[in-house]
Amino acid sequence: MAFCARTAGLLIAAASLGPAAVLADAVEAVEPGGPGVLTKCRHWLVASSCRTYHHISLPSRVAVGDTITLSFGSSPKEYRFPVAWIALKGNRCVIFSEADTDRPRRDKIEVAPCDQAEEGR
Repeated sequence: MAFCARTAGLLIAAASLGPAAVLADAVEAVEPGGPGVLTKCRHWLVASSCRTYHHISLPSRVAVGDTITLSFGSSPKEYRFPVAWIALKGNRCVIFSEADTDRPRRDKIEVAPCDQAEEGR
């Protein structure tokens, strides 16, 4: 039962910046206030699937155009995540690997808390 409640909470939190991220402010750089949640999606001809990884360490500043090297999973894997677009809404942000806002299932990192980075840093 606790697993179902936790999963429901995660889905609600993810939905808050999923397709609605288009309504959030697009920013050039952010300063993550903690670890992120990575969603990695695979697309096949007729289907797609996504997997979520928690406790993803991030650098103190992430900007559009950066490529972040992430380590995740129970048997650690390294993944180079290109930062194409960042959506900021309140104190939450979503970092996308593609700028295509029409595709809801794509690689992303959700971070809370997250603040817009100051210019020139």
